Amino acid sequence: MPEMAIQTQKLTRRFGNLTAVDGIDLQVAAGQFFGFLGPNGAGKSTTIKILTACSRRLPAACSSWAWILPRILSK
Repeated sequence: MPEMAIQTQKLTRRFGNLTAVDGIDLQVAAGQFFGFLGPNGAGKSTTIKILTACSRRLPAACSSWAWILPRILSK
């Protein structure tokens, strides 16, 4: 099984009553390219912010090299 660079399970982000990201399951293997396509307001930017740790709330069911590398490099 290839090493996963990004993996989410039921990734969800809400802003009050608005659900911006609703239950995304995603696996991107190391070395793969992945893109987001969709209409305005579909949650593309919100998902990318979460995956790159730019969001204030970091979900527990999500892992990304963007979170892991700083921790490894700081040791």
